[in-house]
Amino acid sequence: MGKVNIDSLKPEMVLAEDLFHADGRLLLSKGVKLASNHLRVLKIWGVAAAEIEGVADSSRPPTLEEIDPAVLQEAEELTRKQFSHANVDHPFLGELLRICNQRRAQRMALQKTSGSDGGAADVERAPTANVRSTPTVGNRKRDLASLLDGDVALVSLPNIFAEINRVISDPRSSAVHVADVISKDPNLTARLLRIVNSSFYGFPSKIDTISRAVTILGSKELSTLALGTSVLNIFNDIPADLVDMKSFWEHSLACGTAARMIGSYKNIANTERLFVAGLLHDIGRINIYKNLPSAGREMLLYAQQTDCLLRSAEMEVLGFDHGQIGAMLMQKWKLPVILEQAVGYHHKPARSQHPLEASLVHIADILINALMIGTSGERFVPPMIPEAWTELGLPTEIFTKSVQLVDRQVAEVIHNFFDGD
Repeated sequence: MGKVNIDSLKPEMVLAEDLFHADGRLLLSKGVKLASNHLRVLKIWGVAAAEIEGVADSSRPPTLEEIDPAVLQEAEELTRKQFSHANVDHPFLGELLRICNQRRAQRMALQKTSGSDGGAADVERAPTANVRSTPTVGNRKRDLASLLDGDVALVSLPNIFAEINRVISDPRSSAVHVADVISKDPNLTARLLRIVNSSFYGFPSKIDTISRAVTILGSKELSTLALGTSVLNIFNDIPADLVDMKSFWEHSLACGTAARMIGSYKNIANTERLFVAGLLHDIGRINIYKNLPSAGREMLLYAQQTDCLLRSAEMEVLGFDHGQIGAMLMQKWKLPVILEQAVGYHHKPARSQHPLEASLVHIADILINALMIGTSGERFVPPMIPEAWTELGLPTEIFTKSVQLVDRQVAEVIHNFFDGD
């Protein structure tokens, strides 16, 4: 069995695995012999590759039986440490632990075969803060409202987004008016068209104008996407010893992708808002790094020295957490309450006025932290709030499938949002 690129697929090839669309829908089942019409449909739906029977795959990860027992033990120890704050007695977390342990063992085995370090380096994802050896916990605590004042003012959105919101709020505006505003920004236009034409949406025909995109997606949905793309460009001066911004956005984009994907199983309309909620869920942490860098270093060091969750370190050092700051940003940017609630309560979704959306981001964040796709500074898998799982009411099997789908989608989403860099 091996993976074959869509352009190399040929009739008579047999699928070795079920083939899913980006939103989780089953397109073709394992064992189907491909025909010409299948290939045409797969290209229309944006499928990039498929697992095919009888094809050699030199990059195939080793099975657990093929891995050195010493590597298996080391992988299990690292994974157990990563999940040390998670309630792994829950079926979802237990299954996620098993999947992540297997993935880590396979990755470490491949790394050792290639001569690279397959050990603890992959679990220590957060930078080592460059501060004194003992953090002075509590001496930086301040009123959260002070972040609105003077030199620590919250970041403002680009003018283009305010203009988009103004047009959308005007009942006399049409799709043409919205498209005219977006089209004033060539970079934003190019990025939005690339996103709507990707397998992220899987539209059967090419969308070559913003006015067409507005007509198909709707003004509010495209505005939400415009927000997501705009935010990527307003945090570009964060000290590198606090967080790698590319890694931060990889984590955020992956969380948005997972939230949107899981939301599709709930048949939620306008999953763009779920994507943007996931994208912005840690935006408050970036404000800490940007506006309070010394405190940011201190909380990172405290978390490393005590092996606590980074959110707990925020509370110890600052007296508030990144969710609270994120909610303040949503208010300042005059974004919908549903986004404010999802961002502000993604670690405590049961307290949200919109518990479903907050729960979706909560579970997506746990999933992406477990898979170690990028990082905002957190080294551990956060604990899951049981009420969030109950709120979603989805079987564990769906999330097992989501792990595979996230792997397939995230690389393309990152490519589209980062202009191919």
